[in-house]
Amino acid sequence: MHSTGKWVGRMIDELEALVGHVFVVGGRAVSTQPPGALVQLPPKKPQRGREQDTFFTLVTPAGMNQGQASLYEQLARLAADWYFRSSGGVTSGLREAVAAVNSHLIEHNQAAGQRYEANMICLVFRGREAYVARAGSCLCLFRQGEGFLTFPDDLRDEYALNSLPLGYSPVPDIKLAHYDVAPGHVMVLSDAGLAKADRGQLRAALGASGVQAVMEPLKTLGGSKLQAMVIEFVSIDTPDPAVVKPEPGAKITRSSRAPAVPSASPLMQADKAPPERARVVGNVANVAPAIAGSSTAGMATAEPLPPVSEIVAETGRTANRAGRRAAGGLFSFLSVIAGGLSAVLDRLLPEPEENTPRIPAMMAAALAILVPVVVVFIVVALRLSQVDVTQFEQTVHEVEIAADQAATIPLTDVDRAKTAWLGVLQRVDTVETNSGRTGDPTLARIRARAQFVLDTYARVTRRTVTPLRSFNEGTKLMGPIIRGGVDMYTMDVNNSAIYRDTLNQNSNSIATRATQPVVQQGQAVGTRSVRKLLAMTWMAEGGVQRANVLAALDSQGLLVTYSPTFAPATSQPLPGADRWGRPNAMTTWNRRLYVLDPDANQIWRYIPEGDAYPTPPEEYFDTEYRPDLKTAVDLAIDSNGNVFVLFSNGTLKKFNAGTEQRFEYSGMPDGGPKSANAMFLDNNASLPAIYISDPVDMSIFEITLGGTFQHRYRAADDSAFRGLSGLYVERERVYVASGAMLYTFSISDLTATPTPKP
Repeated sequence: MHSTGKWVGRMIDELEALVGHVFVVGGRAVSTQPPGALVQLPPKKPQRGREQDTFFTLVTPAGMNQGQASLYEQLARLAADWYFRSSGGVTSGLREAVAAVNSHLIEHNQAAGQRYEANMICLVFRGREAYVARAGSCLCLFRQGEGFLTFPDDLRDEYALNSLPLGYSPVPDIKLAHYDVAPGHVMVLSDAGLAKADRGQLRAALGASGVQAVMEPLKTLGGSKLQAMVIEFVSIDTPDPAVVKPEPGAKITRSSRAPAVPSASPLMQADKAPPERARVVGNVANVAPAIAGSSTAGMATAEPLPPVSEIVAETGRTANRAGRRAAGGLFSFLSVIAGGLSAVLDRLLPEPEENTPRIPAMMAAALAILVPVVVVFIVVALRLSQVDVTQFEQTVHEVEIAADQAATIPLTDVDRAKTAWLGVLQRVDTVETNSGRTGDPTLARIRARAQFVLDTYARVTRRTVTPLRSFNEGTKLMGPIIRGGVDMYTMDVNNSAIYRDTLNQNSNSIATRATQPVVQQGQAVGTRSVRKLLAMTWMAEGGVQRANVLAALDSQGLLVTYSPTFAPATSQPLPGADRWGRPNAMTTWNRRLYVLDPDANQIWRYIPEGDAYPTPPEEYFDTEYRPDLKTAVDLAIDSNGNVFVLFSNGTLKKFNAGTEQRFEYSGMPDGGPKSANAMFLDNNASLPAIYISDPVDMSIFEITLGGTFQHRYRAADDSAFRGLSGLYVERERVYVASGAMLYTFSISDLTATPTPKP
């Protein structure tokens, strides 16, 4: 146990604070103040608004690992330095101080290769007000005459008491409170050691007369381990109390004598404190042997942080460099402006010669006002620009810290790692949104780093996609269909038009871009005009007049075929079209033509005779079994005649000879596709596969014909797959329709084996 302090104090609105400390380790006294306890006055030249503040803080160990005493001493000093160099209100300054400690503790953990966490509670005393901020497992007790308050309100509520410690998350969990104080009020800042004590006993302890009398009962109420700071607010003329049981170094501290942080430079160099400050904190190092000999023996220890000035300077180094550059540019620019204004004034206001007219007084007064206003406007504009730059660089630095902290979480800790990296991505998005800057290389690197980890968990394979062609806005694309790696056919469903483009030999760029469709609505093909186009497919062989042609179906039952070798297009009416409901997809197998008709819950099968389909279609499903196809969106047939039907919710069903076969996905991440609107069955690959486009997930899923997951493709730029509507695979290259764009990407570097789980 320990009860100590010094008479430190200051005059603030006729109030000051008497401070004592309680330090219990292993149930016995430690004759020194807790290493993370600090009372700090403002420096000689504090930020505006901080002149009358006194800063109190208590930093205590958290988590499994405990650092050396110097670690918590440095963190306490760092908090004080950051508070006094911050601007704005008290609460914003407290937030900055706690966030700075959190960020630097994270950096320290990375350098030490060990995770250290800390609890921290701070108090700012200003006039007759006290502002409290806490992070981690710590608490505040406050006795106002007969009133008794605690922060948090319910000390037995573990959720309220035990917030995230510093060093755990890139974003600290900070709780704030505000109190009015008067002479005789007593406040205790403590770790969680007092949380389980009886509330009535705590109230009685804080009602004792004098700091020493308050500390005595707290020694037992805190159990075997406690660190606490006892503060009594008194009038400035209150005499120093006598220490009842003198111990080496055991004193009561008066806030008016608290050592001030020196300000030899704009960045407060706290590591170069005067002898008085060194004497105050110099005995903190003696705590380490006492801790090592107590119940904390054997715990890991941390290397001490570098001097506070180096820590503070390191954080501001990037901003300072930008500030110096901006300042230099500012002075140069203002020199030019001043010279220019001087020349203008010399022309407008030359020295009057004798007997010459003088400039009117009103004009002279107007110019005298205008010139300074212009200069001030320029200075303010440049200053705001400079502030914007430094703030942006500082926020980027904070995102870097968050990313480095997330990297310390083992990938096996899935929930924590995913949460941390998602938070990093959100911070990157926030910085880019607030600043309007999207090309920063540091943020791009961090985004890629976070995305890689999250993709590992989601089993996503990122692909760099190459744009092939853009269509007019509002276009709805179907396809594309690629033949021989050269010809590319794309249907514009909204305008009922099919375009043919020619690809280069590498198949990843367009050699010839079509401006006119090869088939379109209203076009006369044979003896009929094309109406609304519904679907298209490639006929390698079929009952049409020639094989290896593009085939399209319109709403009147007209089958239109086109061959670049034997242009123009030809057509033939399909009999039985009056029985159709709403066909939306078609394919061929063994020269037969299959038409998917969701409204009729049927697949119409046309049997060829010679070069045509002269007879009405057969029903693939008989009348006894007709599955619900209302939400079916596409179909494909493998080399064995198995028919696969894709539904809009992402499910896939398999049929053979009109009978449903057992089929289910296996190994799918996140339960499989969330939606679907198109599919492609690659019969020509060494391992035949099915590709499914999922516009909601912005992904293309690759599975085997047995339903086993292979890959989940996403574009490196998520926005590219935001409007997925069609796909085709040929020669280890995937072609994608998305929105009004056509893209392509290669899969030649990927094997046909499932992606390993993280």
